Amino acid sequence: MNDLLNGHPNGHPIADPNGKTMARALEWSGIAYEGRDIPLVRAIAVGTQTPSEDGASPLASFLNVLPPECDVLRPNQRRQLEQLAQVLRWCRRPLVEGPTGYGKTHIIAAVTAAASIAGLRVLILATRTRLVRQISERLLAFNVPHGVIAASLPGMTHAAMSVQVASADTLYRRCIADQRRPLPGADVVIFDEAHLATAESRLRILQSYPEAAWIGFTATPARKSGSSLSAAFEYLIRGPTVLELIAAGQLVRPRIFNTPIVTAKELKALPKDAAKDYAAGALGELLRRPKLVGDVVQNWLKIAAGKRSLVFAVNKAHGASLVEEYTRAGIAAELLTDQDSDESREAAIARLESGQTLVLVNCFLLAYGIDIPTVECVVLARPTRSLTMYLQMAGRGLRPADGKEHCLLIDHGRCVETLGLPTSDFGWTLDDRRNVNREAEARARRLVTEQPRTCPECHHVWLVSEDGPGCRHCGWAPAPRAKAVIVESAELAELADDPEHVTAFSPAVQRFYSEALGDYVRRKPDIWRDQPRKARAACWFATKEKFKLRADWPPSSYAALAPSPPSFETAGYLQYRRIKFAKGKARAA
Repeated sequence: MNDLLNGHPNGHPIADPNGKTMARALEWSGIAYEGRDIPLVRAIAVGTQTPSEDGASPLASFLNVLPPECDVLRPNQRRQLEQLAQVLRWCRRPLVEGPTGYGKTHIIAAVTAAASIAGLRVLILATRTRLVRQISERLLAFNVPHGVIAASLPGMTHAAMSVQVASADTLYRRCIADQRRPLPGADVVIFDEAHLATAESRLRILQSYPEAAWIGFTATPARKSGSSLSAAFEYLIRGPTVLELIAAGQLVRPRIFNTPIVTAKELKALPKDAAKDYAAGALGELLRRPKLVGDVVQNWLKIAAGKRSLVFAVNKAHGASLVEEYTRAGIAAELLTDQDSDESREAAIARLESGQTLVLVNCFLLAYGIDIPTVECVVLARPTRSLTMYLQMAGRGLRPADGKEHCLLIDHGRCVETLGLPTSDFGWTLDDRRNVNREAEARARRLVTEQPRTCPECHHVWLVSEDGPGCRHCGWAPAPRAKAVIVESAELAELADDPEHVTAFSPAVQRFYSEALGDYVRRKPDIWRDQPRKARAACWFATKEKFKLRADWPPSSYAALAPSPPSFETAGYLQYRRIKFAKGKARAA
């Protein structure tokens, strides 16, 4: 039984020592939820590579031994790499999640180095020239020879190399749309910023490699519309939460200032685009009103004067209006658009890093693939209903730097109010029936035990449970009175910042549930084999009782949680629970 439990990162039974298929693993992977069976994965793509000496194909075993260059990885990165190694034994379409600033490029380089040593061909897809260059530099640090396929980087082409880093746009145009060149061979296809992988052109590239392993990496594993990425990937490997990385010193804490410049009624009246977000044209017209543009700049002067800042505008016209207003106020500001060359963008970013420019306005151009640790403030001068867009924008300022204790997040578009705090755990999943945008909005409308409080003086947002009733930044404190303070009813978060508050998505809860499954498998293997739903239901009720959860059934993402060996604490609690139940039954008799 232990051999079965150790075959999967979560202890899920994979295959027996004789190399049989994983039919039993799939049979056991479902959970009853709202009367339906939820499978762990939609399909399993089996590689055709030559088996290695231990009987496993290179695609299933190339991460078993890592090269010395991987010693630079942090412990949490190594743990996720170990999970990926185990998942690749049975799944060829894994998706790796990790918050912005977590260091996914390091993991990509480590995976590539191990694959190259194993004799596998690797194709890395990136969506922007800066990302291509960053990945190339990291591969050089890991001593991985490689070529580059990017129209903007012709001097880095080395077509004979077994490892290629490609601009997805260049590769699609040359090899699929125009068919001027054949696609490079690949046994492993790695997609950075994989939340963009289901776009038609990107998916065409992936589908051109049906026998290869597809490994995606992203901070936000969902489409802009909030739907899942299951069209490209089959199993999600979650990384540490933002709060865990803040506690480890790998990210800085955001200080959020909630200063809406439009009303909820105005936003509700706007037309929506195909992704159910606000239509850019109508939103741009609304936000280009001189007073609203002036409010953005005046609030920046009040909250973040002198801080290197990224400002996210709706479109070019709105961005130009903001730059004009910043300049009028004597602030060195620039506008970046998709019409600027790569050289112009790099020069503008360099001026921001040096402090020559203080404010860099863009239209989502700098929302991903940009590593600027010196950014001290992010201004959301545009609303959005897309959780991925919101988190990608907010995450630009969370990387640490010398002397940087926090990042200012000035929210003018009611994003925090609508979608939650950027430090929340959003329970990412590949379940087709879930939409993370709708779920985030539903959480924001649901009443909870505590509302985030906004300072009426400086507009700082905080939780009373974390910082007390007064604002620690400007000194404001509520005047004592008999009646409770009335606050705005909109919820800004699920209280993931509060260590006392747990939900079904909390790591400790999910870990206990997996260990309870492992305890059940050890004690009652026959029931686990023949009635897995009954076993999962029993483990959920034990989890629910321990953490005082209200939900009658677990979230659908629990279908991917499999048995793992129970810790001493978990086994002890479950034993205590069984003894308590037996004594109660005896008293009743």
